[in-house]
Amino acid sequence: MDFLLLAVLAAMILLLISQNRKRKRDAENLVSSLAVGANVLLHAGIKGKVVAIDGDDIELETTPGVKLRVVKQAIRGIETAEGK
Repeated sequence: MDFLLLAVLAAMILLLISQNRKRKRDAENLVSSLAVGANVLLHAGIKGKVVAIDGDDIELETTPGVKLRVVKQAIRGIETAEGK
């Protein structure tokens, strides 16, 4: 009985660890695939177009003439033409 409980607990821990690794890898791939001109969505819900990339920071244009400077990790996703 104790062995079964420990096996289930170990399986759950391994599942959580693998999910966290996958989530982290996906986030790193998203940040590395950023390019100037891409339409992105921030975690705060702000949409914008990437105007410039400077190290860990990006500059977004949310509306014509309005630019925001945010860190790359604030990006939730890249909008594609199919997503519109």
